[in-house]
Amino acid sequence: MVVATVLMGCPAGDDGDTGNVSASIGSAESSGSASASASATATEGMTGQMTAASMTAGSEESGSSSGGPVEPQPNGSTCEENTECESGFCFYISLIGGICGECNADADCPAGGCSLPNPLAEPPTGAHCNMGAAGDGCMSDEVCTDGLVCASIINVPNILDASTCSECLTDADCDMGMLCSPMYDVLNISGEKVCVAPGSVPNGQGCDFMGSGAMACESGLCATVDIMTLLQLGVCGDCGVDADCTAPDVCLPADIDTATGEVTPPTCGAPA
Repeated sequence: MVVATVLMGCPAGDDGDTGNVSASIGSAESSGSASASASATATEGMTGQMTAASMTAGSEESGSSSGGPVEPQPNGSTCEENTECESGFCFYISLIGGICGECNADADCPAGGCSLPNPLAEPPTGAHCNMGAAGDGCMSDEVCTDGLVCASIINVPNILDASTCSECLTDADCDMGMLCSPMYDVLNISGEKVCVAPGSVPNGQGCDFMGSGAMACESGLCATVDIMTLLQLGVCGDCGVDADCTAPDVCLPADIDTATGEVTPPTCGAPA
């Protein structure tokens, strides 16, 4: 399970509901401050990159107000309006800001859907059109290839709803006896839902902690990992609470390295 952050939102410059792919729901007219604070399990790295993006946008804004128009920027550049991008598309993300890319919504693409921008990449990447394959960003089932459905993978109300083409939405979409389980790729703000056999998901991999996640895990336990205090994702592990361990051991919570995406599953161990 790879991990990192954010987004269903509105392209810069649009006031109404565009039915956007997956990004922020913040107003396109807001400045989109990126000064989110990281949790103990989430990281300075993410916060630092977010802040840097916000500062860059701020410096461009001040430059444009001091005289002449801002030249349209290439994909991956920070932006606040569509006109600031060579492509004409500024995908706006609440708390982070806008990033120039190929699209703001599925309708902007000739085929398939529009995958989210990734402000955490080095360098940042803009939203891009895809072919509707498994794991590709989507707004509806129509842009996904045959047999796939558009499923919400990562959701932070009012900030993020990353949806991708997947095998299933619920257990009922899988063959009898199989379970619908999430595979997270948060570093790339992606992932997909797939059908798995009960007891087949190893520790450290994603699970549906609000549903049948415990049944999907080899350990029989689906715990959670916190990301920036904004989001909880399910992860298979040996424990969820201290009572799952034999005293004097306690349950050491899951953790994630947002620089690499590596997840440390929850385990029983000596108190820190």
